[in-house]
Amino acid sequence: MKVSHSEIISSKYQKIAVEVAKRIANGEYEVGEKLKSRTILATQFNVSAETARKGLNILADMKILTLKHGSGAIVLSQEKAIEFLENYEITHSISVVKEHIRDRISKQEQGLAQLSELINEFLLQSQLVSRHSPLTPYELILTKDTEHLGKSISDLNIWHNTGATVIAIEHDGELILSPSPYTIIEKGDHLFFVGDNLAHSRMEKFFQLSQGLLSNN
Repeated sequence: MKVSHSEIISSKYQKIAVEVAKRIANGEYEVGEKLKSRTILATQFNVSAETARKGLNILADMKILTLKHGSGAIVLSQEKAIEFLENYEITHSISVVKEHIRDRISKQEQGLAQLSELINEFLLQSQLVSRHSPLTPYELILTKDTEHLGKSISDLNIWHNTGATVIAIEHDGELILSPSPYTIIEKGDHLFFVGDNLAHSRMEKFFQLSQGLLSNN
């Protein structure tokens, strides 16, 4: 992937360094030539004199030019300017690729988060739709000791008290379909029942369970 200089420049003083190095590399500034003052460079690049100084310091550190007090900046090497530009672009091209990768990952994460929200919304809507049907069974897990345990469906008169019809009971891992009125309900049983929209809350209240113990299956 080709990356332009405008993409890889990350600060104003780096821009000064790159632009001056480019002019040295293409021969616009010759070796031994004294560059314009920092003030003039700052005006040309629309930056402060301090920013221009920082940019020239980068080139001085790379031995591309030398800074002498009272003499300004003098060009030392065209070859080092070319090398600087090559290394600079390679290094910053890698940084740009890295940022592109991070951006793609971030967008994927956002997409997955949105997908997760849609799935949750779909499940919620499906649950709401299913609960409108009196033929959709609910499940209640009897995890709590109550006065109703150890009694039969008939003795508890479940339908009369809750409006729910028990259609199956899972007891010790065994599923009992269409349990008889004499089936005893015990702690740990899973009750499967059908009824209107309020049946599950009535069953929950009847067996003295918190709302979190009831789930739509």
